[in-house]
Amino acid sequence: MTYTSFLKSELLVLWRRKQDVVNAVLFFILVVALFPIGVNSSPEFLSPASGGIIWCAAVLAILMAIEGAFKEDYLDGSLEQLVVSGLSLPLLMLLKVVALWASVVIPLLLVMPLLSEMLSLPSAAFWVLIMTLLVGTPCLFFIGIIGSALTASLKQSAMLVMLLILPFYFPIIIFATSAVQAAQVGLPYSGLLAMLLAMSLLSLVVSPFMTAIAIKASVN
Repeated sequence: MTYTSFLKSELLVLWRRKQDVVNAVLFFILVVALFPIGVNSSPEFLSPASGGIIWCAAVLAILMAIEGAFKEDYLDGSLEQLVVSGLSLPLLMLLKVVALWASVVIPLLLVMPLLSEMLSLPSAAFWVLIMTLLVGTPCLFFIGIIGSALTASLKQSAMLVMLLILPFYFPIIIFATSAVQAAQVGLPYSGLLAMLLAMSLLSLVVSPFMTAIAIKASVN
């Protein structure tokens, strides 16, 4: 097995299990769409809150997508095969996150124009929202995959994964929503985007190694 074949196999597995990804995307859409109905549908309320609504819904959808990232692999013995494959386990984990990120975030970005219009997000802030999702969501996946690996051998681990990793998501949500709000009122937001990018790059360096250690602990 090569790294390219592993990435292709991960994408194929995600396609075969596409119901998990579809459920996460549909959950995201429903949360955003129901928020104006259940809280307040006036543009005066939705416009300043739109960035926070979208980001909170995105975080919940990503948690749904990554919670069981290793469950099937653990049950069918694939994780043991990865550990003894002779390939770099951290690099394999990095490729797994890349495949999962692409399968979840790309659909979210495709529906973003419709949802931002529904939430009365100003056009000036729309592209800032897209940039926050592009540079901020990788950090969510890199952090979340560690929690998923730690609980791969446990049954009914969804709540445990949330308790483990949700506190680490708070700074990302704060910086992302602050960037969108700053764009709405005409304030500088490049520093906030730089912080999101820095956190994603830091998690890119740390997460594959931490995930590999967690995988080895789960299969032993």
